[in-house]
Amino acid sequence: MSKIYLDKVGYENYLKSLEDIKKEIDENAKLMSIYASDDAYGDGWHDNFAYEETMHKEAELFQKYNKKKSMLKDIVIVDKESNGTVSINTKVELLFIDDEIVEEYIITGDINSNIDDNSITINSPLGSAIYGKKVGDKVSYKVGDNTYNVEILGIIVR
Repeated sequence: MSKIYLDKVGYENYLKSLEDIKKEIDENAKLMSIYASDDAYGDGWHDNFAYEETMHKEAELFQKYNKKKSMLKDIVIVDKESNGTVSINTKVELLFIDDEIVEEYIITGDINSNIDDNSITINSPLGSAIYGKKVGDKVSYKVGDNTYNVEILGIIVR
């Protein structure tokens, strides 16, 4: 698996998301025991829709938890750099060459992007393509079958 680059806050958020899933698993287990009790419909688990739903949710939660936990070994914690290259917490001005559109983005060290505030994670196709690059560098990145070409016009360390 490829590396996942996070800053310290992003890593803490990642660990918190693991803890949140654990809590959901515990809450779901409590519900499952309630739904499987003798007072439940049928014999406690046959013909018991609520029990079956909590069983399905349990499987989904464990799968989600195990996937995130297995990704821990791929996380690399990176620090904010200020050497004139694109890094975490830098604001970049990019020219999308093919469309002749200029956009600004904030590079985050979190696992998820937030397009609403123009932040992209360093782990996204665009983020990983421009990471470590300097003003004037041109890079390409792929999303699905599409290739995009960008030029770095400016970098602001925040």
